[in-house]
Amino acid sequence: MYPEFETRTSYKYLKQAILALEEPICILGGWAVFLHVNKNFQKAQGRPYLGSRDIDLGFHLNKNATVEHMKNSALAKSLDILENKLKFKSVSFRLLKEIHTEKEEEIGEGKIIPAHFIFPMYVDVLVDNIPAKFKEVFRFQPADEPLLQFTFEGGKYREELREFNKKLWLPKPELLLATKLNALKLRDKEHKKIKDLCDIFALLWYSNEKPQELCRKVVSFLPLKRIQNIILSIDESDYQKASVQLNHSPEEIKRLINLLM
Repeated sequence: MYPEFETRTSYKYLKQAILALEEPICILGGWAVFLHVNKNFQKAQGRPYLGSRDIDLGFHLNKNATVEHMKNSALAKSLDILENKLKFKSVSFRLLKEIHTEKEEEIGEGKIIPAHFIFPMYVDVLVDNIPAKFKEVFRFQPADEPLLQFTFEGGKYREELREFNKKLWLPKPELLLATKLNALKLRDKEHKKIKDLCDIFALLWYSNEKPQELCRKVVSFLPLKRIQNIILSIDESDYQKASVQLNHSPEEIKRLINLLM
């Protein structure tokens, strides 16, 4: 789906971030799907599941958090590590490294490189709640994912694993599925919409949960009417493009996803 260089580079910096950050580290988005489904996908197809271009990290903040609490939060400590130790550049709620696509190395500050040789490697920071004085503390307006809060409320809605000798937290498949459904409806770039569609199918087919059980559980996080509207926004060409990536027929992908309705 994405050039192998881009997903390999993203995985390289995912590893760097995990090794540098304090545990537990909450992984969201495409890499969280990868960690849920890759073992079963690789067993079935003899190749790894689709990698991600971006790295999504999740953080909990109390909606009434004070300035002092935010300054001492895991989010503040992580941003400091990502910017000052790993040298990511802050761009709104995203952190950026520019990687040379041929030399496969970081592009230094001030270097002028033609755009087609630049891979923008992003770390996206998401929070479950946005306290009133967030922007005063962090100097940017964050991307929020209210469903993320469930990941931090005890262990019921998360899975814990060790990767690169660090403790990771992943949203359970049904919770991750809900976030992917939410994202799909809002996508303005085709490649991101198709990747979300692939991830939704992969969670249903290749996670350790049975599809019918996931379909039953996901309505705990999203109203059925909203799920139906999201699925009806998927057109036949989307299923065709996802089919190429997943090695499943468009009809099979559509049939499985329609179980959610």
